[in-house]
Amino acid sequence: MKIKFKKLKVASAILTSFISSQALAAETSKIQFSGAVMQSWQAGMEVDGAAANPANAESDSGFHRLRFALNVNAQVSERVSIFAELAEEPNDWNNGSAAISQDLAWIQFDMTDSLGLRLGNLISTTQTFLRYSDGAAVQANPFVGNGLVDMITAEEGVWVYGVHDVSNDTNITWDAVVSTPDFFADFSDGRGYNYGLRGTLNFANGLSFGAGTFKTNHDIEAVRGKAFGSAIGLGDGDNYQFASTPVSARGTHTLIIPGVDAFIWQADVQYKIDNFMVHALYGNASDDYSWANGQGSLQTDYVEQESEMSFWSIEGKYDLTSSAYIAVRYQESTNDSEGIETENDATRLQIGAGWWMNDSTLFKVEYVNQEEDQFSGGGATDFGAAGGAEWDGIIAEASVTF
Repeated sequence: MKIKFKKLKVASAILTSFISSQALAAETSKIQFSGAVMQSWQAGMEVDGAAANPANAESDSGFHRLRFALNVNAQVSERVSIFAELAEEPNDWNNGSAAISQDLAWIQFDMTDSLGLRLGNLISTTQTFLRYSDGAAVQANPFVGNGLVDMITAEEGVWVYGVHDVSNDTNITWDAVVSTPDFFADFSDGRGYNYGLRGTLNFANGLSFGAGTFKTNHDIEAVRGKAFGSAIGLGDGDNYQFASTPVSARGTHTLIIPGVDAFIWQADVQYKIDNFMVHALYGNASDDYSWANGQGSLQTDYVEQESEMSFWSIEGKYDLTSSAYIAVRYQESTNDSEGIETENDATRLQIGAGWWMNDSTLFKVEYVNQEEDQFSGGGATDFGAAGGAEWDGIIAEASVTF
């Protein structure tokens, strides 16, 4: 018994020492964990008209796969920190394997109090006021779904950013990114780099102006055989799902520019106070190349023919109480590609409401209606088929952050 007791005391001492050392390391590097979980449900969403996939004409209601994210933040030193998001995002780029993957992650260097640099997997976008759902990270978005014309993705590279006070009540924010568009280390000759630049001017009364640009730069042979040059023109994964479209597809986004040799710009204006927000934007995206077999679906071959789209959006959010709100968003894109002049619009209307059960728990419900003209390039429409297509439905979501 004495031998066993001594062994127990030794084991206990070793365990205590290990826990203490780990606690000391955690305290030294200030490691913090956080995360999010989201579960959603949708009514049946049927594609009426010339559906790109006729099997989507009838879609039943059901629950989506739960989405989960774990965030790790580590303050390594006064000016060096690390961030990593480990997430399952079946609505984005996961392949149905239910795998936890690294999505966003970076090393951050705070060079001064107003200037920073990040290296890693970064956000590439022309949007300056971000409100979108990314896997389980959904609470910044007052709606359940994302926008029809969101120009946003994640890429590998370097991100420099800053914030500067112009006066006591006005500041400027900006960021610049140089990136490559593939998480899987594609070093094909001619793959090239992408370049982005954004900025905002923010006044104390709640009025802000923003603008963003983005340039992709890939030789055609480097991307031939791949479904796109950069995913920025295809938007982030959405939360609406049809019967026979893969959950990671972009079937609800306009698919006009393949992102091979593209230039995108966007201008925004926003007015936001404690209980009210209104935001409007206008932008244009063009590419020297098009998908070889028409628009509206991802392909792996391209032709040297200009593709172009213009787009605009307006949205508003009003807080009914400290815990409940309503929101409306309307967006429209126009296919201005070479040879296309009529029946080329796609629109999305979203009407949403939300209720905060507590500071970390949000319930949302939304009605969505999307109309896609014959040549709109909408992902649910059989491109070129007379009459286009339309779909609508109701979707609900519960999310918790921790």
